Amino acid sequence: MQTKYFPTLLTRLANQKKYPCLILDGGMGTSLNDEGLNEYDAWSAPRRINETYIRNSVKKVLCDFLDSGVDILTANTYDSCGSFLTKNGTEQIYKNQWVFDNLDLAKEVIDEFMAPKRCDVPRPLLAMSVGSFATTIPRRAETANREHNDKDDCFRGEGYGFKASDIRLYFNARLEEDILHHASKCDVAVIAFETVGDLLEVKIICEVLNSKSDLLNEKALSTWVTLTCGTEDTVDTGGSVTSCIEVLAACPQVTGVGVNCTEPHLVTPIIGVIKQALRDCDAEEKL
Repeated sequence: MQTKYFPTLLTRLANQKKYPCLILDGGMGTSLNDEGLNEYDAWSAPRRINETYIRNSVKKVLCDFLDSGVDILTANTYDSCGSFLTKNGTEQIYKNQWVFDNLDLAKEVIDEFMAPKRCDVPRPLLAMSVGSFATTIPRRAETANREHNDKDDCFRGEGYGFKASDIRLYFNARLEEDILHHASKCDVAVIAFETVGDLLEVKIICEVLNSKSDLLNEKALSTWVTLTCGTEDTVDTGGSVTSCIEVLAACPQVTGVGVNCTEPHLVTPIIGVIKQALRDCDAEEKL
């Protein structure tokens, strides 16, 4: 990850290193499986963080990430929303405390990592993960459009088949003032919107970020957005990668863009598409 466009905190960390890039963690779900958690336990872990077995497993994975040398540690807040949206209505089951508890644990892990007064490494930065809107849809993973063919199990098309107001409600909840305040209290440096697979969703993320720009600036919170893609030039629901990048490049609150949760052989071509789109928008530093 290039750092020219990032705020002082990230740039300072990169300058303390011998190479001009930062290493991120990744694979929380897979790592929790390796710790013995089944799929349900791994995916529900953010909402069950106060169960001893779950908490110990998440903490072990976070510690392993730090021991492996990551520069940015991501709190396990990706799927910390218990909302379930259906086309017959919306049921909101959302607790900010789930986010608070996971942020507290990640900060605790970083504090303990630095406790021996390590002078040889800069303090790792903390990121708060925000999962895509697709995490709220029952039986549908963010990549379900590529994994399944059954129409009943998938929500294809713009907005995953939902109204803009539903998506806006979700992201406003994920960025409530209390959450941003707690994120700042825990020294979060980055809000990471991950596995975003829809053009309308990208537009709404930017809309919500712009509406909260004063608060984000006050808390010195940087943001990045990573896309999940089905082909080298389309995101999960079929919108073009280029169109998504054009929207993100125009949003001053978005300081980085990229790709995740995508077939490995597609990553290099997708990065090429992203770079060209950013270049055309005179925002290449956001890659």
